[in-house]
Amino acid sequence: MPNGKCPKCDGPMAEGFVLDRTYGANLQSIWVDGEPEKSFWTGVAVGDRQKIPVTTLRCGRCGYLESFAVEI
Repeated sequence: MPNGKCPKCDGPMAEGFVLDRTYGANLQSIWVDGEPEKSFWTGVAVGDRQKIPVTTLRCGRCGYLESFAVEI
């Protein structure tokens, strides 16, 4: 996990996530291994590829966002 200081302005970073809104649901963004494959039914096919939730840090001073995906 990155440290708590902004790499741009040295301000404080707060942990959060980017919200993905879908029909009837609010979800956390997920990193998926490989190139996107189009799917007629779902938009993008992901199958059994590796998937990791994305965490995003936001600088309280300049607003810079830094995202990362770490397996737990």
